[in-house]
Amino acid sequence: MSGTIIREWYFLLYSILTGFGFAYVYDNIRLLRHLWKHKRWLVDIEDVLYWIICFFVSFYLLYYGNDGVIRFFAVLGAAIGMYLYSRTIGRLYVKWLYRLIMLLLSPYRFLNLQLTRLRKHFTMKIRDLLRAKHGEGEKNATEPCKGKKRKTCISAQKK
Repeated sequence: MSGTIIREWYFLLYSILTGFGFAYVYDNIRLLRHLWKHKRWLVDIEDVLYWIICFFVSFYLLYYGNDGVIRFFAVLGAAIGMYLYSRTIGRLYVKWLYRLIMLLLSPYRFLNLQLTRLRKHFTMKIRDLLRAKHGEGEKNATEPCKGKKRKTCISAQKK
């Protein structure tokens, strides 16, 4: 084979690897979106920045790899790379990495949940003490369930 044909094959391989890389980067963005809920405008900005970066990477690939000539097989190679990634690694990457991160962070989530419960508990206790100090507890003793939620009503009846 001539050097030109070998160079074209390498260029196709680089195009496929570029498409593979584009899909991998976007999966990482998707993972970030699963871990941290984004507002719609932030998602839009991330997508625009992603496509701008993809444009410059593609431009670099075409400019240096094919002397600036846009050829169909370069675009096809990137599409093949994205497709191969989505059918192999991409199917499980986000799902399993998300589960792994959640598993590693689960003790911290439990700690946060416990702190939230304690904060609510102490806030309710302080509120009850302030009500008792200002004489509001006596009004509640005669009419314990008036205007209260069920849980608060039950705790007031137990006192």
